[in-house]
Amino acid sequence: MVLVRPAALPPFYMDRTEVTNEAYSRFCSERGRPLPPGFPPDRPDFPVVNITIVDAKEFARWAGKRLPTRSEWEAAARGNDGRAYPWGNNHDPSLANVADNPYLSTHDLMPANAFEQGKSPYGILQMAGNVWEFVDELITPSPGALQAFAKLMSPPPTIDEPWYTIQGGAYNVPLIRNVSFEWSAVPARFRRPDIGFRCVKNP
Repeated sequence: MVLVRPAALPPFYMDRTEVTNEAYSRFCSERGRPLPPGFPPDRPDFPVVNITIVDAKEFARWAGKRLPTRSEWEAAARGNDGRAYPWGNNHDPSLANVADNPYLSTHDLMPANAFEQGKSPYGILQMAGNVWEFVDELITPSPGALQAFAKLMSPPPTIDEPWYTIQGGAYNVPLIRNVSFEWSAVPARFRRPDIGFRCVKNP
């Protein structure tokens, strides 16, 4: 974990990387929980995916941590200068594991400690690309989001169930403009192979 000291928020510690398969498997073993669907035992250093935000919160409690708020996540990605990307203000897909990175021959998950060159001002890795990250921020979905997720989930989600924020983009989408503060919404029971998380802790 690294200490983040944003100008407008109390300081907090944030994981330098996304939570890995190795860490999540220890949690499952100690708690007697099943591993996520499609869990790859041969990729211990890759980010854990196919988990819901409920799973992520339970891991965080087990680890003595919590999920970041949206303000904390953005502060860790943007620094005190309010940058549009973790590395600065230039839109450069080559600095992240994203679908439009011209130097990648394949577009898939990568180890959580990859792309050192795209780190945030606090040294935090892959806040752009690799996996979307759950943020502990309830949000009201747009009509478009409701329609989109109705095609992906059964039963279809409703506006009355909890929806949360995800941030940062992933390996299978182009680098998002102003990725440090753009977000999407997902139902709390949603899981996918391109969504993971990282944790924070109070000093």
